[in-house]
Amino acid sequence: MSDSWEITGVGCNGITAVDSTNPARGIIALNHLHQGFDILPSHTTPETYVEYYMPQDFSIEGNQITNMTIIAYEDNQDIANAYGSWTGVLGSAKSMRCSFEVNGIPAEGSFTVATRELFGYGTTVDLLFGIFAPAGQFDMDAPMLLGAIDSIRLIRDYFCICFDCPAYGCDYHCTNGCCDHPCDEFDRCKEAE
Repeated sequence: MSDSWEITGVGCNGITAVDSTNPARGIIALNHLHQGFDILPSHTTPETYVEYYMPQDFSIEGNQITNMTIIAYEDNQDIANAYGSWTGVLGSAKSMRCSFEVNGIPAEGSFTVATRELFGYGTTVDLLFGIFAPAGQFDMDAPMLLGAIDSIRLIRDYFCICFDCPAYGCDYHCTNGCCDHPCDEFDRCKEAE
């Protein structure tokens, strides 16, 4: 990505990156959305999320997302199927090609969305992953956008801000300390006692 891209960390949920010279070009790699006070209504499908809730989620910082429409399901559903099998019967995942507008600029995108039903209490979005570009340029920009996603590296120190990581040199982090072998059935390290 060039210096003109605005990369935004979204807490412990991932990143978005948008070309500041054209807000209709960017990438999204997010997870664990709508957990807590902003939980979605029960039985929200990936399709419903994309068309009704995703425009609201990304109409921020001066950008207005409108006219979100699913054009087709992507032929390759491998990522969606992997997430769907991971979430089980309470989850659903789809990869979709969509058209929409960003600040009035026609755009096209490919998004994989995985939703999970929480036993009638509501629905969360486990995964929102995608690329988007100005309409008519999507097929030309897609390789560059996918390359940008492939260049993302997880840096341990940032990861550990959100998750409890073992100390450097610690193979296993048990409730009572650091171990060089797996924790016992009570999540305890016998060596640390």
